[in-house]
Amino acid sequence: MIFRRLLCAVVASGLLASRAEAGPWTRDGGDFYLSTYYSRTATTTLYGSSTSKIPIAAFEQHSLNFYGEVGLLSRWLTATLEGVLLRYNSLEDRGATYGLGDFRIGMWTGLLTKPLHLSLGVTFGLPLGDSSPKGKDADSNQIARILPTSDGEFDIEYRLSLGYAFGGGRKWPLRHYLIAEAGYWMRTKNLSDSFVYKLELGVRLPWRVIERLTASVHLTGVESFADNKDATLSPTGLGNGVTYTALGADFVIRVWRKLGIFAGVDGNLRGRSISDAVTLRTGISWGTSPIP
Repeated sequence: MIFRRLLCAVVASGLLASRAEAGPWTRDGGDFYLSTYYSRTATTTLYGSSTSKIPIAAFEQHSLNFYGEVGLLSRWLTATLEGVLLRYNSLEDRGATYGLGDFRIGMWTGLLTKPLHLSLGVTFGLPLGDSSPKGKDADSNQIARILPTSDGEFDIEYRLSLGYAFGGGRKWPLRHYLIAEAGYWMRTKNLSDSFVYKLELGVRLPWRVIERLTASVHLTGVESFADNKDATLSPTGLGNGVTYTALGADFVIRVWRKLGIFAGVDGNLRGRSISDAVTLRTGISWGTSPIP
């Protein structure tokens, strides 16, 4: 029974890589941003229901993702769409599953623009993937069920995002931005709701050539309201009680006009019912940042 629970838990790594959202700076009407990226997560350990680490069979997850946002009404309405076009889960020497993942549709509105930027976002989760994949026989069915490509639930998240841009003067030529976010994630299918948060600090260098580079560090997290006794071993975020604090960094280079390339990394500092893993991602984008 314990071994089976560990196998069920191992499916998790990768689903909770940092999510993109419009944030405090909403877009002008007609302005848009598009990106697609590849991410990889690998782990042999996970955080159990009491935050202790547990060894598990080697698991890898590869995914092809997209994110887009467009301004519908300047300041007042920015729409977002993100999702997993292909997710591949592999459990060493046991089997693999692949398919479409879940999508998320969001709407953001700007509440304040001076002296700080404050926005409210509402995001709806759509379970388009397969939460109960099947194999060819009884053994492969057992493995397939613990390697889903979807959490199988509709959910809704409310988030406040506060932002401030500063610097860029003669005495301090570096240009910075700071983002602080907090939200409430309403779950279904007997999953407990969660508190979500993010802190991000970015810098843009003003000198020729390297002014094309934007670097940022961020701290993201989820705090589930589930009791330890109700938490399941689910490092992908598919189970109840998922809690984590992750530290990450992103680097974006504007290559030509609005074309950019980017790379990032995230790793969990602490957790419950989630993998002790590092997620790597790289991709391309078209569009400019609304941050001044």
